[in-house]
Amino acid sequence: MSSRIRRPARNAGAPTGARAAFARGFTLVELMTVVSIVSVLLGVCAPSFSEFLAAQQAKGMSYDLTGDLMLARNEALKRNASVTISPAVAGWAQGWSVVSVSGGVPESLSTRNPAAQSVTITGAPATITFDFNGRVTSPTATVRITISSQSSSRCVQLDPSGRARAVHGACA
Repeated sequence: MSSRIRRPARNAGAPTGARAAFARGFTLVELMTVVSIVSVLLGVCAPSFSEFLAAQQAKGMSYDLTGDLMLARNEALKRNASVTISPAVAGWAQGWSVVSVSGGVPESLSTRNPAAQSVTITGAPATITFDFNGRVTSPTATVRITISSQSSSRCVQLDPSGRARAVHGACA
């Protein structure tokens, strides 16, 4: 008897013969089938995804405006000075800025970038000013700003006491 250790062959588990041809990868027919299925799924999902994206942009813009309204009110209370939110030169859809004027020197507190092209802002006043008590001094009526996209709209409401909130749906 020999005391040699028997080692397995190098490619012991590898397929041989006709089975080796199948183990090399995908066939052209399989690849074309997968590509056609993926293209059909993308064709069905892409339009609904663009509507979803536009709705999310409108929702995000309403939260940004609500957050900046709360920031302006809190800063007016903290600084004991007036704080104004004013739109960009081209309108609210092009962004806005929050500015505090204490001691006659304006100080920028926050600036927002323009909205996406699919988002429109309607019903917004020329400026919104909070006094040192955190109350809205300009405009004097309740502020209702509608931020909408193709399929969705949000209403940002600001009552005279300075409380801001965003709700689903257009302003009534």
